[in-house]
Amino acid sequence: MPRRRHLIGLGLLLIICSHRLSAASPRASAEIVGEMQRAVSYSPQPEYPPEALAHHLTGNGMFLMRVHVKTGVVAEVSAVQSTGHAVLDAAAVRALRKWRFKPGALPPIGVIAPWRHDPFGKEDSLMKVPISFVL
Repeated sequence: MPRRRHLIGLGLLLIICSHRLSAASPRASAEIVGEMQRAVSYSPQPEYPPEALAHHLTGNGMFLMRVHVKTGVVAEVSAVQSTGHAVLDAAAVRALRKWRFKPGALPPIGVIAPWRHDPFGKEDSLMKVPISFVL
């Protein structure tokens, strides 16, 4: 029987909305997550690196994406919480950099979190994406 490879569990949440999500009802939380998922136009999953497969490496990580609101292009990706393996983190970052969002579909940082005083608060949106590599 061939081994099934489960690459990822991707749940897309706007990082700034995490406070709103914790205070919201389950139905309202689902609506916020649904709104963010509808904004995604292209979301390739990371490839499981062959060396990670050979060594049976697994892990869960959290990655932060900075998205240019006007174009929907991912400007930056960083690991907020590592998967525990650099090779898996690199695969996740490579895939997330390819993601695209519908232009203008995401709220800018300055609108949803004005207290952040982000220098790109009018142009960018921030999102946390959990990724799991499981064999």
